[in-house]
Amino acid sequence: GAVPTSSDIVFIDGTFTNEPTISSTDAVAQSITIASGNTLTIDQSSSLTVSGDFTNDGSVTLNSTANDFSSLIVTGTATGDITYNRFVNSYNDGLGGGWDLVGSPTDMTITDFTTANGANIEVLGSDYAFSQYNNVLDQWERYETAAQTGSFTTGQGYSMATASDGPPPPGAAGTAVSFTGDMQTTDQSINVINNNAANGGVGRRWNLVSNPYPSYINGNTAAQATNNF
Repeated sequence: GAVPTSSDIVFIDGTFTNEPTISSTDAVAQSITIASGNTLTIDQSSSLTVSGDFTNDGSVTLNSTANDFSSLIVTGTATGDITYNRFVNSYNDGLGGGWDLVGSPTDMTITDFTTANGANIEVLGSDYAFSQYNNVLDQWERYETAAQTGSFTTGQGYSMATASDGPPPPGAAGTAVSFTGDMQTTDQSINVINNNAANGGVGRRWNLVSNPYPSYINGNTAAQATNNF
């Protein structure tokens, strides 16, 4: 009968007229357990910070728009999948091509991602508008629509554009693509490789990295509310 505080142990377990939703607020709890058959939704203008453990046997969804992104931080152990609906700009956005640079906030295979989101991603010939950067060859390598292999690399960025049509300038359009899997709760790292001298000088030193968490992280120790990933 009350909004949880940072010292509350929360169980979402039962039959409800309305399943719990975090809307337009920054929610906190000591720990949260979502039972099978129950759901928790965090809207695009909200966040949830759990100081202890997070256990999901039901369904947890985080939403976003072009300008607002939800956040989930778990200080303890996180168990069970989450789904992050991540807004991605439209390829035909009315501004000359709307590629977004994104990273996966969950563990997920590429095939599972294209199966879940292929209808929303722009198709360019026999490829999706979804690619990773190869700095040995200085080129973007798109994933084929016919078949894909491998998984998202934690901390690596990807370029992507969706298939929804955009309005004339200065408008923009897009839609959300879903990332479903386990969330990271520990430090993550990725090698930044200088291939500037590779292939007779064709290679580059640039690497596309990403935020591997379903939350904002500081870019440096002096980062403020407007200076983060």
